[in-house]
Amino acid sequence: MSATISRFQTAFVLVGIVIGNSPIIIFGQNMPAKNPWLTDSVYPTSHFNGGATDSVLFAGPVKGKKLTAGKDVKVVTNVMVSNPTVKKIGDDTVGFASGTLGIRKILLTGDAMENISFTPYPGLEELAAKADEKTVAGVLADMNAAARTRDDAKLLTAIGGIDKMGVNFQTGINGVYNLFDKDGNHYCVYGGTKVLKSTDDNVVRGPVRVVKTVDVAAAVPPEAAKAVTRIIGLNMTYDGYIAAAAPGALVLLDRDLHVKSYVPFTGEAVDNSIAIDEQNGIYVVTSRRMLKIVWTGTKLSTNEKDGAWESPYEWIPDEEALAAGSISRGSGTTPSLMGFGDDPDKLVVIADAARGGTNLVAFWRDEIPADFQQKPGTKSRRIADQARIEISQLTIEPSANVLGYGVAVINGSYPKPVKEPGFPNAFTAGVTRPAPLGVEKFVWNPQTDKFEKAWINHEVDNSDIMVPVVSAKTGLMYCAHKDNGNYQYVGLDWKTGELKERWIFPDDSRLWNALGGITTILENGDLLLGGAFGIKRLIH
Repeated sequence: MSATISRFQTAFVLVGIVIGNSPIIIFGQNMPAKNPWLTDSVYPTSHFNGGATDSVLFAGPVKGKKLTAGKDVKVVTNVMVSNPTVKKIGDDTVGFASGTLGIRKILLTGDAMENISFTPYPGLEELAAKADEKTVAGVLADMNAAARTRDDAKLLTAIGGIDKMGVNFQTGINGVYNLFDKDGNHYCVYGGTKVLKSTDDNVVRGPVRVVKTVDVAAAVPPEAAKAVTRIIGLNMTYDGYIAAAAPGALVLLDRDLHVKSYVPFTGEAVDNSIAIDEQNGIYVVTSRRMLKIVWTGTKLSTNEKDGAWESPYEWIPDEEALAAGSISRGSGTTPSLMGFGDDPDKLVVIADAARGGTNLVAFWRDEIPADFQQKPGTKSRRIADQARIEISQLTIEPSANVLGYGVAVINGSYPKPVKEPGFPNAFTAGVTRPAPLGVEKFVWNPQTDKFEKAWINHEVDNSDIMVPVVSAKTGLMYCAHKDNGNYQYVGLDWKTGELKERWIFPDDSRLWNALGGITTILENGDLLLGGAFGIKRLIH
C-alpha cells in the first residue's frame, strides 16, 4: 500500500464535538482546534482562527435584499478599520475596532450597533482629535461628489483628502491584525513597531484603557532592531504567547508584552500576517521564502530537528511588483492552513509572485511523505503542488479562504493601477478605472497530491480587496462587490461559484466601502464590515 493511499484512507465525520484541543468536526469539514488562550467568541482574532482559514461553521445571511439605512444596515462613523474582533461579556457582545488612530468600542448585543467609546493610540491623541465626525463627513462628501462625475482626475483629488483624516501609508496599517485573549484583553499593533495591550475591564459600557505598550524595535538587540521597521502580523500561540511578524523578524512576546524570543529575516520583507498550528508551528511568508518556525516553549526555533523548515517560492523584484500595482513584496497572502484533525494531508497555502502570473502554492506542513517526488517547475520538494491562478496577473492580496480541501482566492490585480497603491486604486477601480474581477476555487486531491480547478466566477468586483468569508452551514462565500460603481455584498455558491444572493447598499455613497478588511459573521448571522468612513453592520 502506497503512502499516498494510506494518507487518503480517512472518512469525514458528520457530528461535531470539542474535547480540549481536539479538532472541531462538522458538516464533513475539519476545522482548526480552538485556541484556549483566545476569547470564546465567533471572532476572537483576525482571520477567525489561528489557521487563518477565513471560514466558519455557523450560518451567515441567506436572503439578499435592498438594504435600508438604519434598519437593514447600521453604521458607526470611523476613520478606517479593517476587522473588529469580538468578545462576550456575560450575555453581551462587544467589538473592539482597532483602526488608524485608535480603538473604537462598539456594543453588538442583539442587533445593536452602538458606539461606546474611542481611545486614541498613545501619542496620536492630537491627530485623532482632528479626525472628528465633521472632518470624516466632509471628506466623504467630497468623494461622493467626485465619484458621481465619473471623472478620474476629480476623484483622485478627492481621494487625496483622506490625509485630512490622518490616514497615510504609515498609519494605514495600524490595528489591522488584532485579537482578544481569554481574559478579554485586546492586542494590536500601531506606530510601526509598537504592540498595544488594552482592556475595558470586561465592563459592557466601560471605556477602553491602555494597559501597556511596548516598542518591539527598542526591546530587541540592536542588530535585530535595524530590521524591525513595521510590524504587520499578529497571532497567538496555543500556549498563550503573542507572535508578531515584521519586515526583518518574527518576535514572540508574553501577554505582559515582554519579548521572549525572536528570529531575524535580514533583507526580507514580511507584508502579511501569520498562521499558527496546534503544535505552535508558526507560518511566515517573507518576500522570498515560506517558513515554518517552531515555538518550543522556551525559544523560536528554525532547526529542522524541532520541525522547522523553509522553502523558496517564485517572486519578482519588489520595485517591479509595486510599480504594477501590488501592495505587497513577494506573496500578498497571509498563509492559510489546510487539513486538520484526521485529514490525510496537512498543508499551508499561499499565492506566490511569479513573473508569468501568480500561482496557488501548497507546502507540506509537517514531514514530507516518503514517496513524494518533487514536481517539475517547483522551487523545492517541500512544495506539494502549485497551480496557476487564471484570474490574476499579480500576487493575490487577500488571504485565501479554506474550507475542508477547498480553497478560493479573489483577484487583486488592478488592470489600470494608480502609481500610488492603496486608497487611490480601491476608490477609482470600478468607477473611473477597470476593476479587478473574479473569484477562483481549487480543490486539493489527497489521492493525487494535486490541486484541481473547481470553478471561476468572473463577475465579482474586488476593488476593496476585502477578504471574503465562507459559511459551511449556508454553503455561501460572502464577498464585497461593486455593480456599476456602487457597493453590494454578494453570496457565491461554495460548490459552483454561482452568484446566488445580493445585499444592495442603500445609495451610491462611498460610505459603504469595505476597504482592506476581513468579512466577519456575527453569531446571529449578521455581517460586520470595516473600511474607511464607518463600521457597518448588515442586519440579515
